Amino acid sequence: MMLQETAVFGLSLAYLGLLFAVAWLGDRHARTWSTGAMGPLVYSLSLAIYCTSWTFYGAVGRAATSGLDFILIYVGPALVVIAGYPMLRKMVQVAKRHNVTSIADFLASRYGKSRAVGVSATLFATLGVLPYIALQLQAVSSSFKAIATPGVSGAAAVVHTDTSLFVAVLMALFTILFGVRNVQASEQHRGMMVAIAFESVVKLAALLAVGPFVLFVLFDGPADLLAKVAAAPAIGERVTNQGSALSWVVLTLLAGTAFLCLPRQFHVAVVEHDHPASLRTARWLFPLYMVLINLFVVPLAVAGLLLLGPGANPDLFVLGLPMSAGEDWLSLFVFIGGLSAATSMVIVACMALSSMIGNELVMPYLLRRDAGRASEMGGTVVLVRRLAVIVILLAGYAYERVISGYLPLASIGMISFCAVANFAPGLVLGLYWRRAHRFGVVAGLLGGFVVWLYALLLPSLRQATSGGKQSAPLQSWLPGPLAELDPVGQGFIVCMLVNTALLVGVSLLARPLGRDRQQAESFVLGTDPEQPATPVPVAATRIAELSDLLARFIGPERAERVFAGGPLSTQAALARAERVLSGTLGAASARVIVAASARRGLILPGTARAIIDEASEAIRYNYEILRNTLDHVGMGIAAFDRAGRLEISNERFTTLLSLDPDKVAVGAPVTQLGGAGEVERLLSRPDTAQIHELVSGGRVVELRLDPLPGSGFVATCHDVTTRVRTAEALRDSERRIRVYTDNVPVLIAYLDKDERYRFTNRPYQQALNLTASQTEGRTSLEVIGAERYNRLKPYIDGVLAGHEQHFEIEFPTNDVKIEVAAGTYIPHVDHSGSVVGFFLLYQDITQARKAEAELRQSKENLEQRVVERTAELEASRAEAEAANLGKTRFIAAASHDLLQPLHAARLFTAALIDRDPRNDLGGKIELSLGAVESLIDALLDISKLDAGAFQPETRPFALQPLFDSLATALAPLAQRHGVELRVVPTRAFVSTDPAFLRRVLQNLLSNAIRYGAAPGRPQRVLLGCRRDGERLRIEVRDNGPGIPEDKQAVIFEEFVRLNPDEDRGERGLGLGLAIVERIARMLDLPIGLSSAPGRGSTFHVGVTRIASVVAAPSAAPTQQAAPVFDPDAFVLCIDNEAQVREAMATLIGGWGCQVAVAANLDEAIAAVDAAGRFPDLLVADLHLDEGPDGLEIIETLRRRWALSVPAALITADRDPTLRPRARARGVELLHKPVKPAALRALLRLRSRATERLTA
Repeated sequence: MMLQETAVFGLSLAYLGLLFAVAWLGDRHARTWSTGAMGPLVYSLSLAIYCTSWTFYGAVGRAATSGLDFILIYVGPALVVIAGYPMLRKMVQVAKRHNVTSIADFLASRYGKSRAVGVSATLFATLGVLPYIALQLQAVSSSFKAIATPGVSGAAAVVHTDTSLFVAVLMALFTILFGVRNVQASEQHRGMMVAIAFESVVKLAALLAVGPFVLFVLFDGPADLLAKVAAAPAIGERVTNQGSALSWVVLTLLAGTAFLCLPRQFHVAVVEHDHPASLRTARWLFPLYMVLINLFVVPLAVAGLLLLGPGANPDLFVLGLPMSAGEDWLSLFVFIGGLSAATSMVIVACMALSSMIGNELVMPYLLRRDAGRASEMGGTVVLVRRLAVIVILLAGYAYERVISGYLPLASIGMISFCAVANFAPGLVLGLYWRRAHRFGVVAGLLGGFVVWLYALLLPSLRQATSGGKQSAPLQSWLPGPLAELDPVGQGFIVCMLVNTALLVGVSLLARPLGRDRQQAESFVLGTDPEQPATPVPVAATRIAELSDLLARFIGPERAERVFAGGPLSTQAALARAERVLSGTLGAASARVIVAASARRGLILPGTARAIIDEASEAIRYNYEILRNTLDHVGMGIAAFDRAGRLEISNERFTTLLSLDPDKVAVGAPVTQLGGAGEVERLLSRPDTAQIHELVSGGRVVELRLDPLPGSGFVATCHDVTTRVRTAEALRDSERRIRVYTDNVPVLIAYLDKDERYRFTNRPYQQALNLTASQTEGRTSLEVIGAERYNRLKPYIDGVLAGHEQHFEIEFPTNDVKIEVAAGTYIPHVDHSGSVVGFFLLYQDITQARKAEAELRQSKENLEQRVVERTAELEASRAEAEAANLGKTRFIAAASHDLLQPLHAARLFTAALIDRDPRNDLGGKIELSLGAVESLIDALLDISKLDAGAFQPETRPFALQPLFDSLATALAPLAQRHGVELRVVPTRAFVSTDPAFLRRVLQNLLSNAIRYGAAPGRPQRVLLGCRRDGERLRIEVRDNGPGIPEDKQAVIFEEFVRLNPDEDRGERGLGLGLAIVERIARMLDLPIGLSSAPGRGSTFHVGVTRIASVVAAPSAAPTQQAAPVFDPDAFVLCIDNEAQVREAMATLIGGWGCQVAVAANLDEAIAAVDAAGRFPDLLVADLHLDEGPDGLEIIETLRRRWALSVPAALITADRDPTLRPRARARGVELLHKPVKPAALRALLRLRSRATERLTA
């Protein structure tokens, strides 16, 4: 289906108008886009200008015709950005130092500011890039004709007849308005870069939209597509063709060198670089972009071959597939994406080429012809560049008219790649080899481009005019492996060999002049050309002459600022003037002007420099290695001399201490680094080693100062925010635990296996009239004395032997008035079964014992007295039981409150692990918190069971669904332990609480799987049931080692484990069967155990059996959408605990989400209003300090926004009625402390809300 041409043309104009608006806004708010996090983001996205219409259309076309080698076109640039990071950084530093305007200017400046090099590079770049510009025009023209129905008359028909011409005119207009309006070509074009980054997002979004459409609308998912490919083996072989290994290597090298040398890429990566963190961000973001934009290339190629047929143009598969399905809007979006890919490349390429043509070809001629003209030259420079833009686009249009419809997009792109790759030898060797000479570069460029013309360009033109297959003129001259490459690979290899050989050979024969040596040292060793060997003051009149000269090109105000400051030497003044002019006219033209001006000045001799060349080379080389090493160190490092002046520093030091990058320079004193007052004070020449923590903007930085032997000092700093926050959370958790244990009416202590006290709570200390310092680390014999120790020695020996001890003991006079206590010693057993210590618990039973004594006395009195005293004793017993029940309920409430700090600690620990996965400290903290959480959960369950907090709901139900759900839930655990889990089918119905019965069976099955292994035979676990009178007996059997008869009674007690199973590393708490016993007691279900050593174990539970009942029909399963995790989601967290809010923000923000936090309803409303968008997910605590609870706040916000925002309730309250309340409101329920994996899963199930706040 095709659309009306006027509609497509109007939409295209509207999109270009949008680009104008984006560029205009980018210029108006240039500072916003170049500072903070936006600068590196815009820079990284602008690098995606590499992905042109070749990528958008041609990648699918190449995959459909040549197979998988299209991937290498993107692997090469990704490797350059990742592995070539030091070289890219050096290129940027050198280019900024020399005010470079283009790749031709870079080469000319490196090789003695040679005009011959600049002219050669400009001519060859223009000739090489013209096919690439023609490629973009052809792609836009072809896609326009494919999607639009021709108009019958008027302008629309003209557009359809010659679309390329209209596109060329519009691109020329955009480039002139936003790319060629400043005299200084090295100045950053903020607005245009923002527009380029915007276009990168648009073309990526278009491909990511059409890919899932093809997979899940035109086909029933990837499996369906693979099945259809399997049915058409010819298509599968065509798409998966890999070619030879040599062709893959050659294509990867070609793509990498082209990425480095394309004029547009050089302009975006080097000239437009303006933020110190840009390259670091691009190092990971650009490869990620390459992966995403090629994610659906192969499915689109396969789908095109299957649905559109072999007669369709493969380059238009991306557009043809949605059109064939009648998806007009998606087709328009794809067309706009292709238009974005083409326009961004053409605009930047024309801007870069116009600067090269003006600076290297036209302006030197005009300056020589009118050297004495006094009028200003700024307008002439701009006019020349604008005319160059028009000429370039017209030439590209002419080339497109020649090759239109004859060559595929990928072939045109490869020809341009090979052309610009000729700059690579001169570019790379110029950065690292001082002997590289301008004669060698010119010779290499000439040789390489002669080969390119002969082997690639001319054959492509012949193919376009006469048709047929592209010829390979070099094939007969190459050896076997190289002769098997395609013509492009052959041409690239020969070009590089000829170019490099000529460059190296001629450079070794050529004799460098003074300017050659100076520029070589500046580029290779990083020396400053403005620093003379011997300072020679320059006269004020000479400065005025140079200022007048610069004013002709850059204006009087800027010219005056160039020479502001201290006095300059003659050579420094000339070098500075030449560097400033090179940013406007290029290195070659600037050299012509300054050389003419310097005829009356002094040129300093360089003989002294030659004497120290060899010695200084090693020093500078070592300095460069040190410089690169420091910039890659994770911490900030700086060294200062005895006077407090900076000697060396890395970028991390500047960032962490918030110093001014423009002021951080070698020799700068501490007071001039632009840091805060506290930083300046701490860096003021410390006499001793010091460590400080600086807090700024929510970040904690550790600053360490170490004096150097003799003089000076070294300062190091690194970000310790996560570590400090985690430590604070753990300290707070420990403090709260101490508060709870100190207020429990139980005496608690812990002793290690050497009988040394490691913990005592306050009631224990008061009972023994001791303090914490009098117990910590001392033995029980030292603390309680010999007499009392001898009385307790049998119990201590028993618990250290692994047996729980229960006894009564009298206490001496103490502050808490305890006379008699019930003692319990519980062994602490590690995973290997060894006792590593024991818990000591004393509970006051003084009143109970007094009551018993009085009861015995009352028996001797009269019967009336017996009746009266019996009543009194019963009241005392009831009071004691009530006190015990209150104690149990207090422990349950305390455990609930304890979950709050553990929740924050777990979130902080997860953030610590995400930021530094290699730090095993975070993993150890995570394991410890997990163990504490499991213990508290089990204790909480036991406490609630003891306190009678659970109310079972007895109802009839079928057993088989319960058995099936248990088998499904425990299958992963059984598989991990190598256990065969079998379930015997049943049609029985029972009457009890199904949730608690499931808990009982799940604990029994988990224990059987974990601890039922027997050496030498496969482990099996069986779940089934049988009739037992009026009851149904449910059994869990295993064929494990069995349980001795003397141990079968104690396994239902707390903290008892018989088989630690050290091989599998199981570390249970020994509470599972204790919970089973309490639930069975609550439900009045008899439980039992049959076991013998070596014969396995059988646990059974008796349940009331009933006749079958009619089960409610189950709801039909609904199709669930695939989970999607949007890393840009907006999450609103509401919690009255500040640490929990901070922990949630740290963890979720570390995943890339936008996070807002609030303590109540008013703060939540204010946070959403400030964000300017509705949250994609609400996360709220239940119990807040005051006002409505979490569920009420969620309902209020939904009504306020008239939007059903997805929400989750994260609470430490285990009230069983809470889940149905939350489910009724469409709210997910998670219990604290929530696991980070559960929180991440919750985010994955939430699609991003499309609504946004309106004014």
